[in-house]
Amino acid sequence: MVRLRNTKKESNKNDQQEVTTSSIAKRLDALIRLFIETNKTKNKQKLNEATVARILRSVGFTPTEIAKILGKRSATDVAQYLYGRGKKQ
Repeated sequence: MVRLRNTKKESNKNDQQEVTTSSIAKRLDALIRLFIETNKTKNKQKLNEATVARILRSVGFTPTEIAKILGKRSATDVAQYLYGRGKKQ
């Protein structure tokens, strides 16, 4: 027999798992941001946002995730760091 709907118990479990995953992701984003800021103050701004964005992209973060970590509004705010402008011929 095929179930068409999740039972209430299964639904609550899935919701709790999503909330837990989301809260963990937010905490990790905050930690990454803290490490970036700490590095900036120790090295007197040697590590700029463009470099940080490229590093995060190289390890698999999406532009949206990078924007959240850097405190930007959207992925388009970090796109300039990740994608070079096309050269006109």
